[in-house]
Amino acid sequence: MKKIIGNRIRKLRESKDYSQDNMGVELGITAGAYAKIERGESDPSATRLVRIAEILGVEVAVFFKDPPTQVNAEEDIKKYGIATKQDLASLQESIALLKAALDIVKTELQQLKDLKQPKAPKQRK
Repeated sequence: MKKIIGNRIRKLRESKDYSQDNMGVELGITAGAYAKIERGESDPSATRLVRIAEILGVEVAVFFKDPPTQVNAEEDIKKYGIATKQDLASLQESIALLKAALDIVKTELQQLKDLKQPKAPKQRK
């Protein structure tokens, strides 16, 4: 359970663009001591968990309960963690690349259609 809680804390911290150093300073502990919490190597006290939740702007319960899941009729229920800003940036980059590739495919399809259309014969006068 310590590792699960630590992982959830890490994901939330990363989503807020906070460093372990920042969190350590806010908590009055070293970055190394804070890192142990995220890795699940130490048990944070209830008071410390409340303070971490305050810093991250979430309810303490977020550390203990699974995030809501989406149900897709064609898939089993899957549980997803909290996405970081880096995860979202990577996804946005992938979407931009896919849009660019789609534009290329559309252009090539149009060129193929233009090649297949017979040209009208020139009329003589």
